[in-house]
Parts: sequence; structure tokens; C-alpha cells
Amino acid sequence: MSRADAVALLLALAACEQEMRDQARLDPLEPAAFFADDMEARTLPAGVVPRGQARLDRHLWEGRAADGLFVGTYPFTITRADLARGEQRYAIHCTPCHGRLGAGDGVAVRRGYPAPIAFTAARLQGVPVGHLFDVVTHGRATMPDYDHIDVHDRWRIVAWVQVLQLSQHAPAAVLGADDRAHLVEADR
Repeated sequence: MSRADAVALLLALAACEQEMRDQARLDPLEPAAFFADDMEARTLPAGVVPRGQARLDRHLWEGRAADGLFVGTYPFTITRADLARGEQRYAIHCTPCHGRLGAGDGVAVRRGYPAPIAFTAARLQGVPVGHLFDVVTHGRATMPDYDHIDVHDRWRIVAWVQVLQLSQHAPAAVLGADDRAHLVEADR
């Protein structure tokens, strides 16, 4: 190919129209006579998750009610399987700092990381589960955020934290008769 042919080819390619770029289109919310309702914006088909709108459930995604206050309930029913998953996720993500029982004595603390508050501390007793979820999601003080953990797993971790709280300070009234009898024997 001669130099003149190459230049001619480049000029021909540069002169090509960019039909995809220059094609007819509609701007958002512009009237469109093509559709029976004259609207360019179409409703989404059933089952489609709208982009950028998937987090409308504040209870699930933020741990808050519509009024912005922290919720006191879980956004789904917590089953034994959920607790088992919460225990597993807690062991992976939380025990390095909080320790196995939530006392704030994890391996990272033993190596110099600042100790987190124990889950049994008076100020954490009875806080709404939405508050605990918010702390897991966004972090607090030296605790990093864990919003990269699946949202359902964050709720399961919160459920496991409540299990740890209850297991260490359960009132005798919530125990079964066999467990209460065991406590009486242990006191003797």
C-alpha cells in the first residue's frame, strides 16, 4: 500500500458517519408519540429491580423506622439457621477484637489494638437492634464499618450479639425448669 493510498484510506475512515452516536433518541421525560401514553419513560416490567432504588426498606438497610428512629425488631424472622450463620459470621469478622464471648478481649486487643466495649456493658443492655445494626454497618470509634458484609448477615451477627448478651446476663425467669434447677444446685 502506497503512502497516498494510506492517506486516502484514513481520510475515508475519518469521514464515516457515527450513526450510533448521532441516531435519533429521546431525552428523559420527553413526550414520545410512538407510545400510546405519549410518555418516553416506561414502567419497569414485573420482577425488575430498579437501578438505584433497591434500598427503599429503611428497616432492612438502615435499621431505622420511617420516622428515623432505630428499630427494636428484626426485618425478617430469625431462625436457628440464622443464628448459626450469625455465629459463624461473628467468629470471622468480630472475634479478633470483641472476643468469642463479646468481652472485648480478642486477639487484636491482646496485641495492642484498643479494646472495644464489652457487649455486657450496662449502656449496651437493651439498646434497639437497629442501633447495633447501625454500628456494625457504619462502625464506631476505632471499629471500622462492615457494610461490605451482606445485609442479612449483618442482621444475623446482631442476633448473635444479642444471644451473647443474654447468655451472660439472662434473668432466671427466662430459663426452663431444668436450667433453673441446675442453677439452684450450682449455688449449693
